[in-house]
Amino acid sequence: MAEVTSSHDADVRNEDQSPLISLVRSAWQQTLGYDTPDIDASFFDEGGDSFVLIVLIGKIEKASGITIRAVDVLRAPTIRKQAALLSRLTDKDRVAD
Repeated sequence: MAEVTSSHDADVRNEDQSPLISLVRSAWQQTLGYDTPDIDASFFDEGGDSFVLIVLIGKIEKASGITIRAVDVLRAPTIRKQAALLSRLTDKDRVAD
């Protein structure tokens, strides 16, 4: 059983290094003023509020070049989910081109 956990932990660490995870993590750090180690923690549990969310969205949009809606970020309150949102929006843009 320990091997499964170790393998899973390695997969999570590799995923944590993805460019979109890094981009969102950096935006959170700039917005909240500290690094959030848990990519599955809610932005609001980490100290964010609706006003700070608007700042976060601006930082993510500036860094990624992708326009995102506040409602979509509210539905994706974690670093992991926001990175997945960016991935979906990027894929959608590629299909539209």
